[in-house]
Amino acid sequence: MNDRLIFTVKKGVFFAFLTLFATMFLINCSDEYKSPSVQVDPPIKGVETKITSYFPDSGGVATRIVLFGENFGTDTSYIKVSVNGSDARVIGSDGKSILAVVPARADTGLVKVSIGKGDDVKTFTYENEFKYHFRRNVSTTFGVQGKEGTNDGPYRSAELRRPWFVLTDNDGAIYSIDEGRGINQDGGLRRAYDGQVTTLKRNFEGPMQSPAAMAFNLAQDTLYLVNNLWNANNMKTDAAVAVLTRASGFSEIRAYIRTTYSRCTAIAVHPTNGDIFFNSREDGYIYRYNKKTQEHEPQFRVNNSSGFDLKLLFSRDGKNMFISIHDRHCIYKADYNESTRKLENPTLWIGAWDQSGFKNGQGINARLKNPGQPAQDDKGNLYVADKHNHCIRMITPEGIVSTYAGIPEKSGYADGDPLESQFKEPEGVCFGPDMALYVADRGNNVIRRVLVE
Repeated sequence: MNDRLIFTVKKGVFFAFLTLFATMFLINCSDEYKSPSVQVDPPIKGVETKITSYFPDSGGVATRIVLFGENFGTDTSYIKVSVNGSDARVIGSDGKSILAVVPARADTGLVKVSIGKGDDVKTFTYENEFKYHFRRNVSTTFGVQGKEGTNDGPYRSAELRRPWFVLTDNDGAIYSIDEGRGINQDGGLRRAYDGQVTTLKRNFEGPMQSPAAMAFNLAQDTLYLVNNLWNANNMKTDAAVAVLTRASGFSEIRAYIRTTYSRCTAIAVHPTNGDIFFNSREDGYIYRYNKKTQEHEPQFRVNNSSGFDLKLLFSRDGKNMFISIHDRHCIYKADYNESTRKLENPTLWIGAWDQSGFKNGQGINARLKNPGQPAQDDKGNLYVADKHNHCIRMITPEGIVSTYAGIPEKSGYADGDPLESQFKEPEGVCFGPDMALYVADRGNNVIRRVLVE
């Protein structure tokens, strides 16, 4: 038997032993299996708590790790475990070993154990880092690749018409907008839930004639929809923003914000106070809607210009607004003043004004090509559909741009590993409650799901 085979056998036996150990540990420690008579104890006062090692030192989400040491106590209310700063679920302790579960998206970092309560807590850090392995996959959620249509039905057979915006709610329903510029029924609002795709509204002569973007209010009982109106296709409405309500099943629509100008392409709702901001492509301004006066108040014109398409997104803490400027190939960032409730200091953050291309890098040194709807994760990273680079880009809080999914500058259709997958003119992205990134893959007429975990 060669050395490699011996090592493989030994490794297999060891992992089998670890699995058995973790199972027995879980049975003995989990609340599900404990007898009410079993006593749990805090760490012993006056006795020093020590740490020695943990195993395994790598894995992904839901990996069970055993942390060894002394005087942990058996009462898990005194125990806290973290991996790279993210809290791990503590299953149990026998005083000398702790069984914990690695949290989702922890990333590589140090493992820490905190013992105690209140002001009497001591934290211990293991020397070696836990190496986090992300699960990576791109899949098609619904729609028929390459087939443009309006038919409803099961996810695998429903047809979409060039989806260019996507949004999810807390229940996991996915809303998408079919591209359409006019009242000839070619554009519309779709919803996918529980395996079925349904059409909520089609373009018609009324307050929804060219839907371009949408946003929920804070309670998610009202859906705001903006109209990208222009003088073609016989569109006649002064509704810059229309609303649909959950109470009506999102089937009834009415005008909400009326304007004397047209071509609104973006809307965003502040995550704490519900303020509504939208734009006008015609005059270039971003507006705040004052609910008390029912007036829209101009904030600024990006680069003092007009005539361009953009998308808006507030950061999760509400302190900044990201402005993705589609046909100027860049992203601006503005501050939100909590006192005045206005946007201030619009600053070029990513890319260069009116300079398209593909280049990873930091800030204004990076290059985009028609960026669309952005989304932000809980770690502050921004994701944007980079339409004519046919990929999804990720931007760290420090402004470092990288490729998240897709093969840059190569259009196509392929599921699988994110960096080997292919997209065709993706226009929008959003996160679902499952923390997967959903993509409106416009050129392929489908909604894709990117899971990097």
